[in-house]
Amino acid sequence: MKNLILFNRDGNGADELLGCIGMIGHGINFEIWEPLIPLGIRDVAGIIGWEPIEKLAEFYENGCRPDDKEFPASCVMPLHYLQQAVAYFTWIKIIPTLDAGHDSNGRSKRLGENERGMTALQEFKDEENIKRLAYEYVDLLVESLDRGIFKWWTDSERYKLREGLLVRSKETFDMYYMTGSHRLFVTLLPIMREVQGVSIAPVLGDYLGKLLANEKEIVNKIFDTAARALVLLTMKKAVERLPVEVIPEGIVQVQQSQPVRQRLKAEKEAREAVALSLGNDGEKQLERLAAIIAEMEANDDLDGTVLGPIVHSKGLTY
Repeated sequence: MKNLILFNRDGNGADELLGCIGMIGHGINFEIWEPLIPLGIRDVAGIIGWEPIEKLAEFYENGCRPDDKEFPASCVMPLHYLQQAVAYFTWIKIIPTLDAGHDSNGRSKRLGENERGMTALQEFKDEENIKRLAYEYVDLLVESLDRGIFKWWTDSERYKLREGLLVRSKETFDMYYMTGSHRLFVTLLPIMREVQGVSIAPVLGDYLGKLLANEKEIVNKIFDTAARALVLLTMKKAVERLPVEVIPEGIVQVQQSQPVRQRLKAEKEAREAVALSLGNDGEKQLERLAAIIAEMEANDDLDGTVLGPIVHSKGLTY
């Protein structure tokens, strides 16, 4: 993989970073940030893949000059959101080290005579907020890529994970479980493929192909139930598996001002309760889907035509 450049193209890296993180009260030393920026880029690539990042980096290196093909004017906002996401992910890696003084004798915390340090809870809440902002900008990035329908995005490996799924967009997903998050939808795609293959496809059988082919009669009868089961069971696995900061606020987070250890314990219990509820509801939808399909197949077996007489050895039957 080539070295990607998202900042300091014209020697203004510090100003570019400050434009991405406006809440920093003092100037930025770009030399401190520069070695860690590739780690921030890697964090974003872990969510959306490398292809869109490489294309937006190419757009940046070329001076952000739109053309009529790969880089229309609508590339400007995705690039800006990418830079902001990378800046915040990089910032969260820098802050703990900047807080400490390093020398040949080790590290220490240096405070002025009238200064007070932050409590552990304050530091934790600050770092959690920076992570949340990083994910929010990834969300804006994915939304702008989806809306822009860039070929290098729709042809990427991460986007192609949607192929063959019953639920292929964030908007459809939100009809059955509201997350409001584009980047979470991208993160859920591998889990959704697993759930569809293991739990949904065996129940649907041949109807899966008919749903994917958008056969209207079949879609009207079973798509809603099948999609709801898929979404609920996907969210169950997501709550069980994904790091808590990946999941948007309002799904399982516990908002309380308690020591960090107690807060994490409460959050774990909340995740378990939510996952159990999602699993129960998802299984109910699977049972309903199986019942609908059984009824459809039973009706298909009934032939409404009137047959002629059939000759048996003991007489005629109709």
